[in-house]
Amino acid sequence: MRPSVLGRSRARSFEARLRVLSAIVVVIGALAFISAAQAIEITKHSRDNDRVNAILLSGDIEPDDLYRLQVFITKLPNKPRTSVILNSRGGKIDEGIKLGRFFYRAKIETIIMKGAECLSACALAFLGGRDARNGKHSRTKSSAGVLGFHSFSKSFDREKAYSADDMAALVQDAQNKVLDIADYLADIDTNLDFLRVMIRASSSTMNIVSNDEALAADIRVWDEQEQALVSPDNILDILRR
Repeated sequence: MRPSVLGRSRARSFEARLRVLSAIVVVIGALAFISAAQAIEITKHSRDNDRVNAILLSGDIEPDDLYRLQVFITKLPNKPRTSVILNSRGGKIDEGIKLGRFFYRAKIETIIMKGAECLSACALAFLGGRDARNGKHSRTKSSAGVLGFHSFSKSFDREKAYSADDMAALVQDAQNKVLDIADYLADIDTNLDFLRVMIRASSSTMNIVSNDEALAADIRVWDEQEQALVSPDNILDILRR
């Protein structure tokens, strides 16, 4: 027997809901995007000086990168501040969160320089940056640097019949991923509204954080045209005068 019109309608509705839920998982799961670049490389940066240990992290973020960074740090001289300059197209989301929590706990500032990219797992790590002197956020991006999150659509097999169990698993996976990221943002004292920027709908493209969105998220911007640092705190101070 051919399925009824009502049966086909319900099936299409179920498929539509499954697609929406899957899109959430894919957008968040895409944070774990792995590029074809080499695994992360940890080196001294040219900004290193008598008062600052400047470390460059470039390449994909992989498991055990936090441990490798900690080993690298143990070999550095004792200085008042430590900066991590990031240039990475992504990697393992869990490791990115671990790095971000370490940056926050150890009060290590994070920087994205002109021409550099910090995407997905790297972007999460970047958010953990903190000032060693006052404990406040210290996350700086060049106005010509890129901070962003991957977002992809998901294709479905039209011949496959998706079950209620498939939807339940999808919902659980989405909830777990959102909760992990929300817990991390709370741990590093970052407004949960930033999730809206991270997972806004945009199929097969990149969610780039604009400079004004960065300022709204308590991220400082080094303006390349003016050669000046634009700080959210300074803007608020001026407005309150």
